[in-house]
Amino acid sequence: MNKDKLKLQISVGSSYDSAEHKIMLPNDDSHPYFINTSHFTGRICIRIKDFKGITPSGTTRIESSPYFEGYNVKYSIQVQGRFKENNLTADDIVFGNDFDKKINLPFGSSLGLKILQYIDPGLQADIYSDEPWAYSPLVYTMNKINLYEEPIIKGDEWLPSWPSSNGEHIEEDVNCPSEGVEFKDVSERKKYFENETNRKQFQIKDNQIWNFDFFNSYIDFNDVAVTLPGFKLGVLQYWEGQPVRYVCKTRGEKRDSSIVFFVVVFQLVEEDDNTITMSKSEDIIKESNSNDVEEILSPENHPDIVNFTPKTGARQKQGHYEKE
Repeated sequence: MNKDKLKLQISVGSSYDSAEHKIMLPNDDSHPYFINTSHFTGRICIRIKDFKGITPSGTTRIESSPYFEGYNVKYSIQVQGRFKENNLTADDIVFGNDFDKKINLPFGSSLGLKILQYIDPGLQADIYSDEPWAYSPLVYTMNKINLYEEPIIKGDEWLPSWPSSNGEHIEEDVNCPSEGVEFKDVSERKKYFENETNRKQFQIKDNQIWNFDFFNSYIDFNDVAVTLPGFKLGVLQYWEGQPVRYVCKTRGEKRDSSIVFFVVVFQLVEEDDNTITMSKSEDIIKESNSNDVEEILSPENHPDIVNFTPKTGARQKQGHYEKE
């Protein structure tokens, strides 16, 4: 395959079954993707800075969004929704990545995981298993959360107006009087929900309106690379062609033991004149030197983090685009 024709494609679904997923149009701020199941009703907007990838048939590529103006991030997964499982707590819902096959991890991955667990104490992972995974409590790991209680829910599929039709950022504000929780600051919210007991005491209710945004300044999905100051490392060869999958679900290492709320998949595919075919791992990305990974994570370059330890060891309805 011609790696010059490899393009980013993003799809979204309500399960792991890729046959049910729909290709997304990134940066389409005013038309988030709507999904409704017996477990979750929500809207999802994916943004990619300088997007050069594949879009749904009949649509025009949108390269960027006002969301990125003055904002040093490379992508965003923004969600608005209601969790309709009333027997859950905030500790039960996790967000993270998992893979279908073993990952060929570079040197320094174990130290990298410790760094991530230091930043996100709720992160649990098994990156060396045959089906690697890494999940963290959603209520802690999200960069921004706007959460409130709605007195009246006007139907099973009902949601309030989408808050970001022109790329507006959601404001941090967690206000749930019935749970005795009110925060307007990210650090306050994270400090509170870092505690497992606090997460388990927070009950999930279907009248809670969740708005949350997960974004990152380092991962460039256009090139599937990690970008650091003065340095860019292609990383997809370590995944051996697997898609990068973000999952929101209930706790449980086994997929059949979890409730899946939504799945977002980032994948490189080959764009031909008439067809799109899935890329093979050996054709995916230009070589990068594993010594670069070793240099990034070497003790000499990070003397301040070498000796630390982590703080903590119904009805299925096809998703569609809403036209508001």
